[in-house]
Amino acid sequence: MPRFLSILILFILVMISPRLTAQEIFNAQLLEKIIQREQQSAEPKISFRESAVTDDYNLNYLDAYWELDPAVYYIKGSLTYYFQPAENGLASISFDLSDSLQFSYFIYHGDTGFNYIRSGNNIVQLPLPQTVPPGIQDSITLCYEGKPASTGFGSFVQETHDDQPIIWTLSEPYGASDWFPCKNSLTDKIDSIDLFIKTPAINHVGTAGILMSETPVPGSNDKIIHWRHRYPIVTYLIGLAVTNYSVIHQNVALNSGNNVPVLQYIYPEDSASYMNDTTLIGKFLILFSDLFGDYPFHEEKYGHAQWNWGGGEEHQTMSFVANAGFFELVAHELAHQWFGNKITCGSWEDIWLNEGFATYLSGLAYEYIAPDYWMAFKETQQNRAFKDSTGSVFCEDTTDVGRIFSGSLSYAKGAYLLHMLRWKLGDEHFFQAIRNYIDDPALCYGFARTSQLQEHLESISGQRLDEFFDDWYYGKGYPTYAARWANRSDGKVTISLHQSQNHPSVDFFEMPVPIRLKGELQDTTIVVQNESNGDTYITGPFSFTVDSIFIDPERWLLAKKLPPVYDPLLAAELTIYPNPAGDFVSIAYYGNYDPVQSIILYDLSGRKLLTLDTSLSSFYEPIVVDISNISGGCYLVEVNTTSNKYLKKLVKF
Repeated sequence: MPRFLSILILFILVMISPRLTAQEIFNAQLLEKIIQREQQSAEPKISFRESAVTDDYNLNYLDAYWELDPAVYYIKGSLTYYFQPAENGLASISFDLSDSLQFSYFIYHGDTGFNYIRSGNNIVQLPLPQTVPPGIQDSITLCYEGKPASTGFGSFVQETHDDQPIIWTLSEPYGASDWFPCKNSLTDKIDSIDLFIKTPAINHVGTAGILMSETPVPGSNDKIIHWRHRYPIVTYLIGLAVTNYSVIHQNVALNSGNNVPVLQYIYPEDSASYMNDTTLIGKFLILFSDLFGDYPFHEEKYGHAQWNWGGGEEHQTMSFVANAGFFELVAHELAHQWFGNKITCGSWEDIWLNEGFATYLSGLAYEYIAPDYWMAFKETQQNRAFKDSTGSVFCEDTTDVGRIFSGSLSYAKGAYLLHMLRWKLGDEHFFQAIRNYIDDPALCYGFARTSQLQEHLESISGQRLDEFFDDWYYGKGYPTYAARWANRSDGKVTISLHQSQNHPSVDFFEMPVPIRLKGELQDTTIVVQNESNGDTYITGPFSFTVDSIFIDPERWLLAKKLPPVYDPLLAAELTIYPNPAGDFVSIAYYGNYDPVQSIILYDLSGRKLLTLDTSLSSFYEPIVVDISNISGGCYLVEVNTTSNKYLKKLVKF
C-alpha cells in the first residue's frame, strides 16, 4: 500500500474514533497505531547520527527561555547550558541545531562578541576565548530563532483542535535539534532543567517537572510559564505542548505512603468527557509502583498533555497522548517513566529495554486490572511477533527506523522475552530482579544495556541465562511444538515432545514447557524441561483418566503448537514392530528422560550383526532399521539407553 494512503487511512481511523472515550479496555489495533506513529515520527530523523563533536563535554543544567505562540509557526529561544569537559580541556563547544534555524549569537562570561561556525551539517560550533580545563563547570548561552523545518511527523508541529491552534514537539530519536540547540545523545543526560515559556495568556504549556509560576507580562496579553525539573533527563524526552488546555488536577496515593500529583491538560471540548472517569491513571500508578518501586518522579508529578498525534510519547513526567482514556495507550506511556525515562536504553540496539518493557507493562495492567483481556493481549503479542522471523530483538541495524520501531521485534517479541523470563525464573525472582535493575545506582536515571539487565536476572535467580539470550535476544524466529501421547496401564501418561525452529540461527529453544492434562472432570498441569528433540516424559499416576493434553495453554511461550496426537505406541516403554518383520523393523522407545544411545542386533549365538549409534537421534518418531540383508530367523535386539539395557526377541521371515 502506498505510504501516503497508509497514513491517510490511519488518520481517518484516529479522527472518527471518540475523542476521549473513557477507559477503552482492549483494542488489538491500538498498539499497532502507536508503533506506526513512532515509526513515522522517527523516519525523517533517523539519518541523523550522534555527532562525535558533542562527545567531549557533559551537560549539568539547562535554563531555557522560549517564545511560543501556537497561532504562529515560529520559535525564539535563549538557552543557557552549564557544562563540564568530559576528559580533556575544551577549546570550543558544539551543539546539534538544524540548519533551518537561525543562530543569532552566543553569550560567554557576559560577552557577545564571538564568532561561531556553521558548516551546513546541522551543527553550530562555538570557539571559546580560552580553554576550559577538565573538571571545571562553565556555562554558555545560545540565542536562536526561526521556523523549524516541517518533517510532517514532528519534531515541531502546528495544528488545530476545535479551531484553536496548538504547537507540540516530538523529538524521539533525534528530533530535538529540529527546534532547539541541544546535544542529541544516548550517553549524556542533563542533570536539571528550568524552562520558561512566553505565550499568550489563554494558553498552558505541558512539559517536564513542577509548574512553578504563570506570570503575566505587563503591558501585553502574554504570560511567562516556568517549569522546574530536578531529575536527569535525556534530550529527546524534553517536550512542549502549547494550547488553551483545560487543567484537571488529581492526586494518587501510593501504597508506600507517597503521593503523586497528576496534572491533566485536556482540550476544553474533551474535558467533560474525561471527567466522567478519572480513575484509570491512578490504578496504573499504584500497580506499577507496587511491582517496580514508586513512580520514579513522585516528588514532582505525572500527567498528560493532549495532542493530535494518533498515539503517545513518553515525555518525562508528562506524556503526550491522543486520548487519556485509552487503557493500553495510557499504560504504555506511563510504563516508560520507569523503562525508558528512569533508565534509558544506552543504544538504539537496545530499544527493547524501552519498548519491550512498556508493551509488557501494558499487558500486566490487563493481567491485574482487567484480567478478562489478559489472554487476548498475549495472543495479540504472539501474533505480532510471529510476523517477523528474519530479525532479532537485538536491533542490528540502527539506521533503519522500521527496524528500530519494529512492532514484531522491539515491541511484541521484546515483551514476550520478558514474559518467558518471568516463566523461567518464577514471579518472585523475576520481579525482584527487575526491581534491582531499575534501582541499580549505576543505572537509575541513567542508561543501560541488555547485558546489565541479564546480570540482575542471573544474580537473583542463580540461573545462567546466556543460552536464553542467545536464543531469544540475539537469535531469530520461534519454535513450533508437536506432541504425541498415550495412557499407560499403570495410570501414568507418556508424552513425547518434538520441536522445530523456523530460522537456522537457533538450533533448539531450551525451555520449560507447561502441558495441561485433562480428564472428564479434572485436569492438572505439568512442566517438562525440553532440552532436545524427542524428549519423552512419563508422568503420573493420576486419579483420573486423561482424555486430552494441551501444550502451553496459558501462552507462556512464544511458540506455535500443533494439535497433540494420541499414539498407542507410547503406552509401552519399548515396542518392536512388526514382529515377525520383513525388510524393515521399527523400534519405538519412550522412557522418561532416558534417550536411546545405541541399538544392536545379535544372532542367537551372540554374534553382533548390526550396530546403530542413536545418541544424536530424536525418538519422537520410531527408528526404522533396514534388515533386508539379514537372512530369515530369530534374533535379539538390544536397546541401550542412558540408564537401562533392554533385550527383545525379533523374528525375521
